[in-house]
Amino acid sequence: DEQKDVVTKKAKLDLALCDWTTGAIIRKALLSPRHQLISRKIENHKRDLDGALDSIERGGGNPIWPRKLWKPVLRDEYIDLAEVLAVILDYDGQDSTQTASNSFADALKGTTLAKPTATRAVTNRVTWLQAWYTYKEAVCHVFHDRRTEFQTYELHIQRLFNNYQPHVHASIIRYDKAVRQLIGSRRDILLDEVHHPDVAEFRDRYIIPGGTHYALQNGSSTDSSKQSSCSRNRAKEVCKKFNRGDCDGCNRKHQCSGCGEKGHGANKCSKGGRK
Repeated sequence: DEQKDVVTKKAKLDLALCDWTTGAIIRKALLSPRHQLISRKIENHKRDLDGALDSIERGGGNPIWPRKLWKPVLRDEYIDLAEVLAVILDYDGQDSTQTASNSFADALKGTTLAKPTATRAVTNRVTWLQAWYTYKEAVCHVFHDRRTEFQTYELHIQRLFNNYQPHVHASIIRYDKAVRQLIGSRRDILLDEVHHPDVAEFRDRYIIPGGTHYALQNGSSTDSSKQSSCSRNRAKEVCKKFNRGDCDGCNRKHQCSGCGEKGHGANKCSKGGRK
């Protein structure tokens, strides 16, 4: 039967019929050299992820990091810091839930077969920093030129922790998770672009009282309600520091005092004028 000899080839996707590609070439061309370089490195890794992983392990000097999480790093995808924290506590011998060790279980940890994935909740500033430092070193081992980007984002989160009372810190941690999920799914935003409109929108949702995802740690109290009332009043004000270019996160409006748009301050407004 001649039909049995015919090799069926998988039909290729016709990108011309994909609506989301409209304007993609223009958007890609508008990316900064830094964005484009990171994208090229990611595409290079994806050509042979196993080969890239073997190269990391052969090269030596790589930081403590679970083998199964190297591929998400190579693809620059979102990684849950709860997984990272579990690894840290396991290495430090702090995980009281750890079962008796055996050679098979130890070998399994280095694969993607160990299910379910171990996690330890990131609940405060200390545990966030524990996980973040380990995550940062793993990413910067793969992308050497991203250290400044990560340090800038780290400073942004640290300032949020400094500027807000401890009962808001759980919301800051959720904000960080949402931001990194967003950036891990796109190639046009990097972590140090904290004033990007999409990132600023997450601050409104998670950190400003009254935001759709805002939640106080351990529930609300009389004192926190009073603080929330004051915060809501401040949330109606346009941030003067943001318009000068020196605010790293507060609960005032981060929008231009000149044109009223989000994403830039008056010091960078191309439309000019002040209200």
